[in-house]
Amino acid sequence: MIFTYLECSLHRVDIPSQPAKFSALLEEISGKAAKVIGRAAIRRLYAKLGWEFYEVHGYEAVDYIEAAKTRLVRELEQQRTRELVQNFD
Repeated sequence: MIFTYLECSLHRVDIPSQPAKFSALLEEISGKAAKVIGRAAIRRLYAKLGWEFYEVHGYEAVDYIEAAKTRLVRELEQQRTRELVQNFD
């Protein structure tokens, strides 16, 4: 239900590039529950990526999204490097 409402202002595919807007919209919709809902969404994201979620003191949804983007880019670069090395052999 929440994501249906959010889609009017921010499409799901745009959340990684606009995490602050996502957090602001979530807070606008749900007030104080935004942190709990945001954390649940982040847990689901990490689970879909096959990663274990660890809470970090002081992190907000935006921080977790940025950390996930950084990790995903790093993992994709490592995978590409491995593939290039294998093809070179």
